[in-house]
Amino acid sequence: MKKTMLVAVGIAVILMVLSPVAVLAGPPSPPDYGRYNPTDLPGQPPEEWGVEKAIPSPSAPEGAVRIITDLLAGEGDGWVTFWCQSRLGFQYNIGVTGLDGLSRYSINASGGQILIVPEDTPGAVELEPGLWVDFSTLTPVELYLGTFKTDANGRGGVNGVTKLSSGYVYEVAVVVSDSDGVPVLGPADSPPPFTGPDTNGFIVY
Repeated sequence: MKKTMLVAVGIAVILMVLSPVAVLAGPPSPPDYGRYNPTDLPGQPPEEWGVEKAIPSPSAPEGAVRIITDLLAGEGDGWVTFWCQSRLGFQYNIGVTGLDGLSRYSINASGGQILIVPEDTPGAVELEPGLWVDFSTLTPVELYLGTFKTDANGRGGVNGVTKLSSGYVYEVAVVVSDSDGVPVLGPADSPPPFTGPDTNGFIVY
């Protein structure tokens, strides 16, 4: 989601982090986290933006951890469910449907990271209430997220955690590619009022 708006960047690989991933078993579907805002936290983004869960966390930015689902589109359909605020890095559950059956696919994400700074930092920009960043620190990021084989019905996916440095806002676009390296799924269109691809923005704190 574009809760944390990084400018689009054309990037070369400067960071490659490989973490253990698990291949999803059985027909994939986005995780069900139950009631969206069970403690009625104020000021949360609307559920229509793909927010699955808002969890109180005094140490997290804005006092909450949000779990988000963004959609993938292309030759099939898919989703990326991820933690919008994390102490670890990119925590994700990615699933696809409608691809070729019994075929191997890889998942990568590319984008950028930008340093979170104090409000009084010269040139600081407020991305959202209380979250200040320095755009001069924008750095490209490339992540490998896993490989999976679809079932006979063209369904599959992975989940895992890619560890990333804390103190940054990240914005990445997840792409699923076939065994020849040809992209078959990428970010779907953003929900209103946003425009453009629905990339994944998150904070590692």
